[in-house]
Amino acid sequence: MAQLVKAPTKYSTFEWHKSNNKNYSSAETERASAERLQSESKRLTDETDEITRFTQEDVNKKLAQRLRELNFWKDEVQSQLQAVDKEIETLLKYKGNLENSLESTEHPQSVTTSCLTYRQGREAIDMVQDDVENNLLKEVEVIEGVRAVLMRTLEQTVEQIRRLRSAKYFLQKDVADKNAAISIDNSCHSLNNKDTDINLYEGVTQDLVSAVMPADWSNYSDSNIKKAECEKQASVTLRSVISGVVEQTRNDLLTQCRNVDLALKKRVEECSNAKERLTGHLEKVEKEIESMEGNISQLKSAIEEKLAPLKVAHTRLAQRSQRPNIELTRDPAQYQLVNEVKLIEASISALESQLEASEASLKGLIRNQIDLKEDIRIKTKSLHIDKVLCQDLRATIDYSHN
Repeated sequence: MAQLVKAPTKYSTFEWHKSNNKNYSSAETERASAERLQSESKRLTDETDEITRFTQEDVNKKLAQRLRELNFWKDEVQSQLQAVDKEIETLLKYKGNLENSLESTEHPQSVTTSCLTYRQGREAIDMVQDDVENNLLKEVEVIEGVRAVLMRTLEQTVEQIRRLRSAKYFLQKDVADKNAAISIDNSCHSLNNKDTDINLYEGVTQDLVSAVMPADWSNYSDSNIKKAECEKQASVTLRSVISGVVEQTRNDLLTQCRNVDLALKKRVEECSNAKERLTGHLEKVEKEIESMEGNISQLKSAIEEKLAPLKVAHTRLAQRSQRPNIELTRDPAQYQLVNEVKLIEASISALESQLEASEASLKGLIRNQIDLKEDIRIKTKSLHIDKVLCQDLRATIDYSHN
């Protein structure tokens, strides 16, 4: 069975008016709310635009300030780096001077040792502990002392160069870091809202764990500069010490070298004079030997000449002793013959005594001649050692280039 059509709901005039008033009131409320919201949105938009613009401008100012600070400290560090570089270069030259001074002692040390060795070849009485040897031994001590001072100063210089290079490393690293930071902050400072290479990055606002405080940042560069300045001043002081050490050691070496040379010159003169005196005396002794040999020859001839008269006297006495009987008398001739024999024998005895004394004197002169020749040989050898070997060798010592 077909259903009956339901009739539409009918409202009263009151309900109609009530519905109209309700819709109007609701629409008016929504319109007013929307109007207030739009007004608030415009205000908020304008306010956020202003805040964003102000904040960005403030960031740009702070980036600019940061760049000024970076450039200031970079210039300060760079200036100190250049000063340290220059000081290292200068100190290296002083190190070279020390090395040259140390090297320049090697030849004199060898010469002094050689002179002492050569002088061990002196003989007999000439092997004396003289001023030359004393000064040579002192020169060995001076050279060893100078080398010790130079080596110690060289070690200090090498250490100071290492410390300067360490300070230079931190300065270079600081300059490199600041150049990198300047490049980054310059890039950041030049960015604007119309750039195409800007983007959003996740987590960029998180605190940087490794970041340092601004005071620590400036203190770091200041500390590097102060450390470098301290090392630079220490190097300047050391250079002054090096100059003093090089000059003083050179003076010490020169003074002792001159002392040795003066002592050696004096010794050569003494030895030359002694040799000349000995040579002169040898000539006299040799002349005396020649004269004594002539004297001995004359004495022997004189003795030989006395033998014939003695034989004559002896023969006469022997023959007269054969006179017969009463003729064997002690007449004046007999007495005179006896006296003649005695006189001749006394003369021969005196001559023989003189001959013995002369021969003894000749032996003494010959011994002296031998001794003088030996002493002259010794002096000649000593002169060769001191004058030819030592003086000529020591002439090669040169401290003028230290």
